[in-house]
Amino acid sequence: LVAALNAQSPTVLATYPSAALLLAGEARAGRLRVTLAEVWTGGETLGPAARAEIEAAFGCPLANSYGASEFLALASECARGALHLNADWVLLEPVDAQGRPVPPGTCGEKVWLTNLANHVQPLIRYELGDRVTLQAEPCACGSPLPMISVQGRSDDVLELRGARGERVRLLPLALTTILEEHGRVFDFQLVQTGAAALRLDLGAVHDAVATARAREALRAWLAAQGLAAVRVSTRRVETWHSGRSGKRRRVVAAEAR
Repeated sequence: LVAALNAQSPTVLATYPSAALLLAGEARAGRLRVTLAEVWTGGETLGPAARAEIEAAFGCPLANSYGASEFLALASECARGALHLNADWVLLEPVDAQGRPVPPGTCGEKVWLTNLANHVQPLIRYELGDRVTLQAEPCACGSPLPMISVQGRSDDVLELRGARGERVRLLPLALTTILEEHGRVFDFQLVQTGAAALRLDLGAVHDAVATARAREALRAWLAAQGLAAVRVSTRRVETWHSGRSGKRRRVVAAEAR
């Protein structure tokens, strides 16, 4: 990835916060040599420490956004760093665990999305697992669009030991893509249990055939990353690790630490 970016010399980098943070480390080490005007992030929770590190490493501002597969451009940042909901295109209703509306300024347990732009497949009060707060006060930037804050996906970057003892970092969304698109499983959690060991937890809906297919897809991809010696075990579970947002974490490094 670093070699490809060096060859292309982009002026804007659009990626997930976890990937941007890893690339910031490559830039600080002198291996990634690009001059950026801006970094765009989305798809994961962006913390203030990660934002500061990415902006410092690349010497440019970072613009964060919030979206979902069901509506790609839910909110984007203003010049003051506040997320503004595109309320002319989408309705977003924070609710509690029982589906009751929560007042402005209160963080919901989940959120209902109504897509006003999709005329082909309407989505009405589609439930997202994100915890969203609609702010009661208007933004000082002057935008009439409401401000929101979001607690969304917050998975771990895994660091495994390669065949020669080298450290190999794996991005969480790369891992979930392999399991979903090649393993064809969606109810799962991948947990690192050692320096060269992973455990794939699968929901009860997956049978032995699906379990074997997902394990082999993951092992094949790991081998392509120089991690053929990593052990992959599986089990069926009914409970999961959750992040601060209450949303299930799909890639977890906690047990390895």
